Amino acid sequence: MGLNRSGLKLEILCNLDSGACNPAELRKLLKRPGVTLKSHPSLHAKVWWTPKAAVLGSSNASTNGLALECESGNGWHEANVRINDAHVIDGICKWFDDLFKAGYRIESEDLDQAQALWNERKQLAPTGMRLARTLFDAYRAAPKDPVWQRVKICYWSEYLDKKDQDWLDKEIRESRLPSNTSAYGEWNDKISADDYVLDFDVKVNKPTYHGIWKALPAAAQPASLRLVTKVKWLSLHAFGRFKVSDIEQAALAGIAATVIKQHGVDDHDVLITLPQAMALIDARPSASQEKAFERAMYNIYKEAQTFGYRPTLFLKMIADHGGVETARRLMRGSATSGFEKLWENNRLDLSVEALILRPEWHSLFTEEERKLARRRLRQFNYSPPD
Repeated sequence: MGLNRSGLKLEILCNLDSGACNPAELRKLLKRPGVTLKSHPSLHAKVWWTPKAAVLGSSNASTNGLALECESGNGWHEANVRINDAHVIDGICKWFDDLFKAGYRIESEDLDQAQALWNERKQLAPTGMRLARTLFDAYRAAPKDPVWQRVKICYWSEYLDKKDQDWLDKEIRESRLPSNTSAYGEWNDKISADDYVLDFDVKVNKPTYHGIWKALPAAAQPASLRLVTKVKWLSLHAFGRFKVSDIEQAALAGIAATVIKQHGVDDHDVLITLPQAMALIDARPSASQEKAFERAMYNIYKEAQTFGYRPTLFLKMIADHGGVETARRLMRGSATSGFEKLWENNRLDLSVEALILRPEWHSLFTEEERKLARRRLRQFNYSPPD
């Protein structure tokens, strides 16, 4: 804005009380010589005035009027008009002088108080994007928005301690808490008031989705508990309301094992944010790649028929669990009768072990799984591909 010019005399009027002014930027202005900074609580206009010209329009001095910062404000369409008419410029000058006199001088203490308002307004900042229809689409439209840190995903396998559960049951029974109240243990410091938790029970092999839970404002007693209540929607400022679709549930369930492996303690009860979950989901192989691998698995069955072997159990496993999961299950056990049958026919090139070692499928399997495949093939004197 040209504020570095020496000898500059500048009067700036803003609306600190609106929450739309970034206190950090105003502190910088207060330190500049020649700058007088005031606030007027009903100001909304955007006007730049000099003795020779004025500019009126929608643009703020920075992106901060949108409660955005830095590159977050890119892409917004603004309109401004430059005015050179001396009579109009004089009128703008008088209008500004009257407002400036009515305003109050901003002090450091005012900025301290305004900081909380600014922080709160940032949570409501518009995204500049079309409203999304699904939760995942909304996230991908504005992944850096701070609201996503308030959406958590829980993978749990242990119930509350009996003492905590008895306390919760009593509170509900005696009507001090609503009947749809539940609680998470040991996460009071990780789940804040009004956070949303997408709940997955991982006690059994297949994660089970138990809906959306919203953290209650007050901490529970005992203090180790975070009380939550079940809700139908995630209501997210500037984005809208969302349920979790079946496809999204499946995607979140699909990363459960990875999440527990990376973040879990004693292989149970993990809490992560939606951005962490989306990073894992987006890093997974595409569905098309998994389908291609499944076709390659079916091709093993077709090729085996050419020398009189019909692995029907293998075929059923693919139908029940899909190609990738079938391969993983076969890898976890010892060599099967089917593997030995392929060895007897000198066709270990058709084994699942040989298949997963092919370069095009590396992203579908872990290095540990590939090591198991190589070890088994070498035990049967078959040299796997590099």
